[in-house]
Amino acid sequence: MAIENCVTFLPCSDIQKTVDFYHGVIGLPIVQEQAGGKLKIFDSGYGYWGFCQYDDGRPIPSGEKGICLSLNCHDEADVDSHYEKMIAKGCHIALPPMRQEKFPVYAFFTSDPDGYKVEFQRILLDDQQLTGGRK
Repeated sequence: MAIENCVTFLPCSDIQKTVDFYHGVIGLPIVQEQAGGKLKIFDSGYGYWGFCQYDDGRPIPSGEKGICLSLNCHDEADVDSHYEKMIAKGCHIALPPMRQEKFPVYAFFTSDPDGYKVEFQRILLDDQQLTGGRK
């Protein structure tokens, strides 16, 4: 019995703004829609992110101490390419890609419309690459 994939569900305040960011800016495919369009599931490559506009006032765990959604890139040049694309699309990015002090990654951060931190990174240690089951 094997687990085939995973979906992480997160609340959002406006599903259309979320779609505009994750699909329109980042380019993640939408693979499923539910709840009359208030829930969209995006394919992040080796897992899925589901965003749901619940409309019940629940808190959104975003901001500096909130959730960080990390997209792992093929190499440092790929991180740089995503950085250039995000800048060209008008995303706010405080610092350019760099080697991070706390973790062995080369990365930059931006935020989605609800303030979730979104990271584009390359793990710098070969023995710690996340391959999604690939070898």
